[in-house]
Amino acid sequence: MSPPVTRASSRLAVVQRRAVAPYLLRSRAPLGNASNVLGVHRAADEPKRQKAARVKKDNAKTKRATAKPPSTENRNISEQPVAHTDVCQDSEHLQKRSDAPQACSCLLLNIPDVDSADAGDAQMCSEYVRNIYAYLQQLEVAMAIRQRYLEGQEVSGDMRAVTIDWLMQVQREFKLQQETLFMTVSIIDSFLQNNPVPKKYLQLVCVTAMLLASKYEEMYPPTVGDFVFVSDDAYSCGDVRRMERIILKRLDYSLGRPIPTLFLQRACKVGQAGPRERELASFLMELAVLDYDLVHVPPSLAAAAAFAASRRILGSGPWSASLQHYTGYSEETLAPVMQAIVRTLENVTEQCKLQEIKSRYVKVSSSICEIDVDGFSSDLWCKDRF
Repeated sequence: MSPPVTRASSRLAVVQRRAVAPYLLRSRAPLGNASNVLGVHRAADEPKRQKAARVKKDNAKTKRATAKPPSTENRNISEQPVAHTDVCQDSEHLQKRSDAPQACSCLLLNIPDVDSADAGDAQMCSEYVRNIYAYLQQLEVAMAIRQRYLEGQEVSGDMRAVTIDWLMQVQREFKLQQETLFMTVSIIDSFLQNNPVPKKYLQLVCVTAMLLASKYEEMYPPTVGDFVFVSDDAYSCGDVRRMERIILKRLDYSLGRPIPTLFLQRACKVGQAGPRERELASFLMELAVLDYDLVHVPPSLAAAAAFAASRRILGSGPWSASLQHYTGYSEETLAPVMQAIVRTLENVTEQCKLQEIKSRYVKVSSSICEIDVDGFSSDLWCKDRF
């Protein structure tokens, strides 16, 4: 016996027929009648909603007729119409204002605004570039490296320098960026200062750190097999992957320690550096990375000292007030780091086992000064200049 046909079952049949019908053939209600009520109940609830809306409208008319018109003085600010403005237009209007307040130090020292010319370039972030560098300086303090952290460990500072010099060769062979090298050294120091490792695992840690930095910085990073190959198959791919998990867990996946390249770009922009100054400062930063005595120096201080040393060597002028204002370091603060960099360079030029940094030294000296290496080291790197 078939079940009796009721109103509910007929509605269910209509819904099922609509579900089977193609989407384009279904009838759709206008947007004004659309609601969150599903199915055929929407048509049944429509008269009730219209009646409720009519009653609400009549009540509102009655209240407006009996109530007094509010005065303009007591009108709420939220009730006043607000004109729609574009965020980009507002920012441009604020930048063009001549009465915008400036820092008192900038007015007294007559320091120019180096970011005013980049106001029209959205990629330069001229509105909050100072906040970015202030945050980077806070971050480098929070993720600082302890001074002489290798004391009591099996790995020494000379071993660290030799291994980093070998990583520079790997960087050249794989054509990696300079940011990858600095981030590799940052990961190595951050890991070794709290996790002592034996000598036989130092190369494994360094190779894994460069793998992580390549994934972070490079567009096409080398594979695990590539790093195993350059290590002369001293470790397997499984060893590198296990060390990668160990380093990430011990560092709590915090790989965002600032690198000196970010601060050098800022200093070169403020000091209006040329290609020779940039190349020499970049080389001095790589040289400072090898020095174990400078491992605790913040990246911003190392970059400022390298740039100041390049200006002093090439005779580009003293450390100006604008450079001191934007970098946050005076020439007296930079002097000890500059002297340490020069001492490291003297060790490289005289007798040193670091072959990669010596080859880079020859390349930089020939491209910048266009003289022989001996004249470059004796004339320009004298201690009287510092």
